[in-house]
Amino acid sequence: MKFILRRCGDSEDQCPVLDIGRSGPVTALANCPLASLQHARMVCGSIPFSLGLVVLFKFVLVSVVLANASDAINHGYPCSSPIYCRGAILDAVHSFNIFEDSKQFVDKPLNNRSVDQVVKEFQELSQHTMTEDIIREFLSRNFLPAGSELHEHLPPDWKTVEQGGLPVYHQIRDDGLKKFSVAVHEKWHKLGRSFSSSVFDYPEQHSLVAVPYPFIIPGGRFREIYYWDSLWVIQGLLVSGMDQTARSMIMNFIELIKRFGHIPNGSRVYYRKRSQPPILALAVEAYTKHPNVPAHDKQSLIELVLPFLEKEHDYWMRRHKVVIAKDGKKYLLNVYKGGQSQPRPESYWEDVTNAASFNNSHSKSLFYQNVAAAAESGWDFSSRWLDTATSAFTTIRTQEIVPVDLNAYLCAQETLLGHFNELIGNRNAAMKFREKALDRGDAIEALLWNDSLKMWRDFDLRHDRQREHFYISHVTPLYTRCNSRKTNVTATDFLRKLLASNDIQKVTAYPGGFPASLIAAAPCCQWDFPNAWPPHQLMLIEGFAQNWDVRAEVVPWAQKWMLAVLIGYQTSGYFYEKYDATVAGKYGGGGEYKVQEGFGWTNGGILRLLELFPTDLTSQYRPASLHPAGLHQRFSTSLLLWCLIPLTLPVMLFVFRKAIFTHKCFKLLFRKSTYVKL
Repeated sequence: MKFILRRCGDSEDQCPVLDIGRSGPVTALANCPLASLQHARMVCGSIPFSLGLVVLFKFVLVSVVLANASDAINHGYPCSSPIYCRGAILDAVHSFNIFEDSKQFVDKPLNNRSVDQVVKEFQELSQHTMTEDIIREFLSRNFLPAGSELHEHLPPDWKTVEQGGLPVYHQIRDDGLKKFSVAVHEKWHKLGRSFSSSVFDYPEQHSLVAVPYPFIIPGGRFREIYYWDSLWVIQGLLVSGMDQTARSMIMNFIELIKRFGHIPNGSRVYYRKRSQPPILALAVEAYTKHPNVPAHDKQSLIELVLPFLEKEHDYWMRRHKVVIAKDGKKYLLNVYKGGQSQPRPESYWEDVTNAASFNNSHSKSLFYQNVAAAAESGWDFSSRWLDTATSAFTTIRTQEIVPVDLNAYLCAQETLLGHFNELIGNRNAAMKFREKALDRGDAIEALLWNDSLKMWRDFDLRHDRQREHFYISHVTPLYTRCNSRKTNVTATDFLRKLLASNDIQKVTAYPGGFPASLIAAAPCCQWDFPNAWPPHQLMLIEGFAQNWDVRAEVVPWAQKWMLAVLIGYQTSGYFYEKYDATVAGKYGGGGEYKVQEGFGWTNGGILRLLELFPTDLTSQYRPASLHPAGLHQRFSTSLLLWCLIPLTLPVMLFVFRKAIFTHKCFKLLFRKSTYVKL
């Protein structure tokens, strides 16, 4: 392998811009002045590794020119910080593989030092031989641990059941689920966060973006607010009776729209150029419709947030729209776009490593754009975004795929903007947004609905046709109630057609939830089979449960998901961000990081299910009705022994009569199998 260097001119202005059509202008990295070590753990031809590093780091540091903030943003970096988004320090940390998780470094706050001081010190160090130990010492002097600028926060509206918290508790019929609901409710203790004063006083020393109110995090490595996770967090908070905390989450999003014109992927500076699925309007709807919210606050919140919801809609329509012609008509839909043509700082090593297979800067830039666009979708990563379902990860082309889910979210946003404007008396605006929603519903029906399959499909702009495979995201129009002028997607007849579809029959057949796809996951792609993600369990279940004619048919789905999360909790003590659909209770795998626990959208979703089905679900189950491994891997030996006992009983009785085995062996063979106790 070889070191890859960007050769430099004298100024950022010498970076040419390439026109790449739909994907927009990108910087030609090969000529960019910000010299950068572009690949980790390499050797330079036959030169020894250490000597290669000396030469290369001298070359890098002599050539570095720190661009001003606007230049950095314009040239494809996610932000202007020379520490958290670009520059020699970021390169060196990942080139020496200092952290197993790339996100660890960019989440570390500076240790009461200015950015200029830290950059200057690193430049001076780099005039000499650079080693891993030197970099580690540099980091120890200049950075604090990741997460140290955050404090655990107990939301003031959290109450025990005895104090009036978790009102749904009294509606739950099953005693085991009552106990379980309390365990979920108590997890808000662990997930609440507030900032230290330094985040407000010295924002440039942190990658965290300050917001005015305390907040709920997903958990694990996800120490900050995440946009689309928060819909299910807010729903769970409302079920817990924590409407003040839910409102604060919404108000933090309003602050982010004020600052950036949109809601970033998460509350870090390195996320600022991409968003996530636009769910704020749905969160506001959930808040204003919930019985635990005081009546006087519902109208006032709508009046407060409406201008910012419209501003967010403008962002998506300005930067992400595409026009597709079919049968003499033009349809407007939207795609995900990452907004950057450089590696993601939180996955820097992974991006640079994957891009090393490209032999020109244009291809690398396009790859980085499509990777960031996939991250904006929340589905990072999936075969859904690859050239074909079985193609290599480097064929990713998210920006050329029109996704069902994004357009369904925007359809809901437009419908709700119409509704909210009507509530406050803006009838012209209400009519405008309702027409936009119907136009989008017509476009989804014309381009994304497949009447033969009785299911939606993503659309491929490159090939001007629907994509082949089913993904659980394709049910989003049902969840968001996205109607066209011809079709009411919540009508009983339509729902029964969906229920009978081959896609629904297959995806609902697994014991541990609905998998993200029916395609076996490659190592890159955690949003594929067999992983079952909490948001889509709720989307599919709630999408059908909205219609009382078919509600009973989805209760078994809700039961399976409830038991999957319950079994996982009882066997490990954890709530996970994703689960294995083939094994009830087992956590999922794959992706760029280890499975995380916490977990915001899992907990919120479970509370929402208990609210939807308080008397229908049970904690009781027969082990035979689930995949045996669903009782957790540590029980596999005991289960196997029980299966073998009927076959070996005569032999064991004979052995017993002959008194060959000791009392200890007898106890081992006839020990009781261990099951999950509820």
